[in-house]
Amino acid sequence: MYIEKVEEELYHLKRESDVIGNFRLLKSGDGARKIEKLHVSEQVSAGQVLAIFELIQAYAKEENITNLYVESHSDSLDFLLQHQQFVLEDVENRLWKYQVVHV
Repeated sequence: MYIEKVEEELYHLKRESDVIGNFRLLKSGDGARKIEKLHVSEQVSAGQVLAIFELIQAYAKEENITNLYVESHSDSLDFLLQHQQFVLEDVENRLWKYQVVHV
């Protein structure tokens, strides 16, 4: 699985040459990006969603993104984000933050 940049903020998730999903990385100031409109095809299992977040986190590191933000709309996504070292930054808006570690 890999990420292919399609437009300024639009990215495709691909397996081999097949598009299996897409998402947007919107600029959020000071080198940060917000993940929005993440959609995956029906062929992607629930377990593979974890791998997709890991892939996006690795991509953020490669692209020198400082922080990733995600708005959650479900308890199951909250659990997944917490597992991926995202921290709940805004409880009211359910906004999670991942600080990208650059070594």
